[in-house]
Amino acid sequence: MEDIKYEGLMGILSEIKKNTGVIRADSKAKENQVVNQGTNITVSKEEIEAIIKEKTDFIGNFLEHKHKIQTEHHSKIFSAVKEIAGKIDALPTPDKISFEPIMKFLSQPKKVTIFGFEFLRTSVVIFSLSLAIFWSLTANIKQMDDYRALKIQLYKQTEYILHLEEAKEEQMKSKKGK
Repeated sequence: MEDIKYEGLMGILSEIKKNTGVIRADSKAKENQVVNQGTNITVSKEEIEAIIKEKTDFIGNFLEHKHKIQTEHHSKIFSAVKEIAGKIDALPTPDKISFEPIMKFLSQPKKVTIFGFEFLRTSVVIFSLSLAIFWSLTANIKQMDDYRALKIQLYKQTEYILHLEEAKEEQMKSKKGK
């Protein structure tokens, strides 16, 4: 019974194979007809020239418009640069400027004379502040050293007091023990 089923299946497969072959052949024939029909379309030389002329006119007009816009932008930029250059040329140069009126508004640096030497007042102030800072640091360092020394003396005194108290307690115990 299995042999019969197998032979039946093989027969069905062979029929399917034949049918697919026929379908493929039909589809190839139709494709060839479409391709052949597509190549048989004829266009006259005048039509091609008209299409080319229309497209080139469009591209030419587009490029001409873009060129016109760019030229306008460049001319605006060029005129702005010329205007700025004219304003820069109109500015006074150092050889044309008189600094005397300006110097009247600015205060002259104030000077201090110490032992016949002239110093700017700001430099004297900065020097005196730096001396004050140096003295403050030195005093703080000395104070820290004094603090350490006092702390060490405190520990020694505390230890001596504890030692005296222990000696006193021993004497009291020895007196009680007698």
